[in-house]
Amino acid sequence: MDAKKFTVFLRYIYKIVLMVVLLPMTEWVVMGQNVNRPIETELSFPRDISSPNVNFNLQSTGNKKFRITLDRKTPQLTDVKIYDILGNLILHDKIRPEDGIHKYYDFSHISSKLFVVEVGNSKYNKTKSIYADPQGSRDTDKNTLER
Repeated sequence: MDAKKFTVFLRYIYKIVLMVVLLPMTEWVVMGQNVNRPIETELSFPRDISSPNVNFNLQSTGNKKFRITLDRKTPQLTDVKIYDILGNLILHDKIRPEDGIHKYYDFSHISSKLFVVEVGNSKYNKTKSIYADPQGSRDTDKNTLER
């Protein structure tokens, strides 16, 4: 065999070896991307998806005191979160079915008079704010009394 034919033969062998080595790798990569996944054939929803909206009213009952009144008695626990005007959580409470539809709160120990009240259940939340200073009442400032 002369040198020219031998070089062509080596190139041919090199290509075959390269194909033998790389072919299983490409099949492995393709097979690795083929992932069997179960196909969803039905939809499922939670049983309590239609749980009722929570409606409530706020009424000031005194200086830094107010009452939450639910529209109707709920069979489950109702969360109550009360925040001050700065967004600090003051109280996290629950209204139980045996508590009825009214719940009273007294925050006379807190300096804020404006409160944000969030009432809800596992599905719905409503937020309202109240200025807990009844109409006609006024805080008197010591400086005004001295004049």
